[in-house]
Amino acid sequence: MSHFSTDCLILAAKERGENDKLLTLLSAEHGRIYAILKGAHSMHRREVAATEPFTWSNMEFYERGGVKWIKSATAIESFPGLRYDMERLFLAAYLCEVAAELSDEKQPAGEILPLTLNALHMLNAGKGEIAIIKGGFEMRAACIGGFMPDLANCRDCGCPADRDGFLDVMNGAYVCRQCLSRRTALHPLPEVDELGGRTVLCPLSPGSAAALRYVAIAPAKRVFAFRVTDERELSEFSRAAESYLLHHLERSFQTLENLKKLAAITRQRKGQ
Repeated sequence: MSHFSTDCLILAAKERGENDKLLTLLSAEHGRIYAILKGAHSMHRREVAATEPFTWSNMEFYERGGVKWIKSATAIESFPGLRYDMERLFLAAYLCEVAAELSDEKQPAGEILPLTLNALHMLNAGKGEIAIIKGGFEMRAACIGGFMPDLANCRDCGCPADRDGFLDVMNGAYVCRQCLSRRTALHPLPEVDELGGRTVLCPLSPGSAAALRYVAIAPAKRVFAFRVTDERELSEFSRAAESYLLHHLERSFQTLENLKKLAAITRQRKGQ
């Protein structure tokens, strides 16, 4: 039986039987960890708080028969502000699910852990617009996953991305409106090509293209240090970042669907 301790972010928790929980954790040294918390419903309040989702805790583990068990936990940062805003709480769940997808067991977490912690700090403090945090995280996460787009110049003519154009999602490239118009005039773009690849184009104005480009190449500590004030550009940025991540990961996320359902309910209530 082996023992080790590490600081880790609790990404998710699921009930396991009547009194245990299975936690999904992310550690800088050990990557994604699955561990069982025995007697979760009979723990002291302080211990329970240290094992809640979206908490940065120091945990001690013991491993037996290939299964990791949590021996003790001490909260370092609990991000309490998330619990007072349902939209921020739901977004935190989505970001953590993406972080779990982009991490591996027994492999260092790399940049995805500080990116997730940075986003949670901003959500906890109520800093920044939800759309900026969500879109910034999605685009940077896609880059961390190995899908860095080329957004500096048009893929076809080489002009700077300072005019209206499109993000060619599946090819990870910017294409200006003029080049796309010329190309489609000659050969209309199929929704699915002969190899089964999809054509996904997201409209971009200069501001939204610049925001995506900034997020992709910014220093890790400055990923969210930008603003998009124009409503149209913010909408384009948000849609392009989400589409880019989901298409390249080739999957959806239930937490994202939950976030969208909450947003729809909120809009409906405001319209009443």
